Amino acid sequence: MTEQAAGERWVGISQGTSAWAQAAGEILTEVAGHYLDVITYADLAEQVQARTGLRTRSPYRSWIGPVLARVVAQCRAAGLPPLTSLVSHRADGGTDLDEGTVAARLACYRRYAEDVPLEVIEQADHEARIKAFIAEKEAQERTRTRAPRAAAAPRQRKQRAPEEAPKICPTCFMQLPASGICDNCG
Repeated sequence: MTEQAAGERWVGISQGTSAWAQAAGEILTEVAGHYLDVITYADLAEQVQARTGLRTRSPYRSWIGPVLARVVAQCRAAGLPPLTSLVSHRADGGTDLDEGTVAARLACYRRYAEDVPLEVIEQADHEARIKAFIAEKEAQERTRTRAPRAAAAPRQRKQRAPEEAPKICPTCFMQLPASGICDNCG
C-alpha cells in the first residue's frame, strides 16, 4: 500500500471517483500518444491517485471500474475513441485480443499518436474498406433474395352456435332438466 505523501488525503471511493475519472482520462490520453503503449489497471490506479492527491485504502479492483465507466461516458460524449481500451491486465497489453479491442486501440493511436507507422494505417484502412464492401454485398443479397410476402388473408373466426334458451316449466316457471319433465310438477 502506498504511504500518504504531503498534500494527499484519504477519501472514500464515492468521494474520489469524479476526480479520478478526470485524471484517468488525462493519463489515458497521454498513453494513447505513443503507438502500442498500454497501461495496467494497477499502474493507472496508482497514477490517478498520485495525480489527484486523493488516496483510498480500498483495493483498486473495487473502484477502478466505475472510474473507467465515467471515462467511457466522457469519450462517447466528446466523440473520442474509447481510451479505456488501452487499459490491460498485463504490461505487454495482451496478445490474445479480440478484434474490437484491437480496432479501438488503433483508433486511439490514430487520434493521439504521431508515431503510428504508415503501413499500419494503410493496412487498417484497406481492411475497413474490405469489410464495408462485404457488408454492402451481404445487405444487397439479403434484399435481393427476400421474396415479397403475400398479403395474409384475414383470419376467419368460427361462429359459435347460439346457445339454446333453457326450457321453463309452464306451471312453476323452473328450468326443466334434460329429461324435459319438471321435478316439481311431475
